[in-house]
Amino acid sequence: MEKSTQLPKTIKLFNFAKKEVNLHGEYKIANVPRVSDLARNTEDNLKVNLSFHLENGKTPCVKGIINSKIVLDCQRCLDALDLDLKVFFNLAFVRYESQAEGLDKVYEVYVLGEDEEINTLDLISDELLLSLPMAPSHEFDCSLKVESEIKVEKVHENPFDVLKNIKIADFGKE
Repeated sequence: MEKSTQLPKTIKLFNFAKKEVNLHGEYKIANVPRVSDLARNTEDNLKVNLSFHLENGKTPCVKGIINSKIVLDCQRCLDALDLDLKVFFNLAFVRYESQAEGLDKVYEVYVLGEDEEINTLDLISDELLLSLPMAPSHEFDCSLKVESEIKVEKVHENPFDVLKNIKIADFGKE
């Protein structure tokens, strides 16, 4: 069993699974695509642990944990919303959907096609995005910030007031 403290740019699934590689590392949120667009705390780190193995002697699988604190915008009040995330995932990588039939139900199937490598950051960002709420908001104590009320009194004008300014023609009589 091999161990690493630095995550590679790409994951060679079949090689890593045969050797039962364990990878541990950290990324800045700013370096994780799509997640950095949503997070306010882009200078904080994500901790990633990935363990590879073969299921049924032929299907490469990864068991992973991502730990992070992400600060998002609350969709109600637009203030900061702190989320402590601990994302667990079990993925099984197959070339065709038919290969997933004999797998245990604990695995989420990831169809690769002919690729044997996947981008590490894409895998991490996909799993993080799946764990984020669609509309992040505070619990029920979240309140909208309302500026002081401004009362506007509308003056209703009579539409016929314009007719007062029209001079009536006297048809030649003066």
